[in-house]
Amino acid sequence: MTGLLLEIRSLTKEYEQPCGRVRALSLDRLDAGKGEAIAITGPSGSGKTTLLHLLAALSRPSRGSIRFGGLDLASLGTSEAKWRAKHVGYVFQNANLLPDFDVWENLMLAAEVSNVPKKPAEMRASSLLGRLRLEDRLHHRPASLSIGEQQRAAVARALIHKPPLVLADEPTASLDAQNTEIVVSLLLELREESLLVVATHDEAVKKHFPRVVELRKSEE
Repeated sequence: MTGLLLEIRSLTKEYEQPCGRVRALSLDRLDAGKGEAIAITGPSGSGKTTLLHLLAALSRPSRGSIRFGGLDLASLGTSEAKWRAKHVGYVFQNANLLPDFDVWENLMLAAEVSNVPKKPAEMRASSLLGRLRLEDRLHHRPASLSIGEQQRAAVARALIHKPPLVLADEPTASLDAQNTEIVVSLLLELREESLLVVATHDEAVKKHFPRVVELRKSEE
């Protein structure tokens, strides 16, 4: 570990349901540092996506704490979105590219949201799209891309601002074996000084990760 970034302690997330409170996630402890790559696994309902949402400050824990870079995420309050734009790159299961904008525009809009100056953003985008084999798809809208190309573009978008935390939620669920290998290899290669956390149930993905954290479905 080359510098502790993430500290999780006694983390629990519960939701109110008609039948009462339901526990969606329970995780006692997790520490991770720069350059690490962690696969989060477990059966459906064990809280993989819930954990990513908590790490991205899209949700708040019911109990326990998450500290990132020494900051308790529960203390962010109304600055959650600003913190997330600077610190988090999120790769969704289904790409979620903006349909009315081409690949280049999707990246530039993401860079703008994260306050990356135009010239560095353009240089970073060119480098990422070249490494992701998308240099001939810059001006294609998502509908004209293959599923694999869409997901590679989503990886580029997530990394455009060099975030210290890269999260990916089942990023290969809709991909064939070849594109799965490409996307996972590129996430690992391009994480640079980030902490990479990938939620997956796919054995073909897990084998690439030296560290695997398995969640268990709560009985409560």
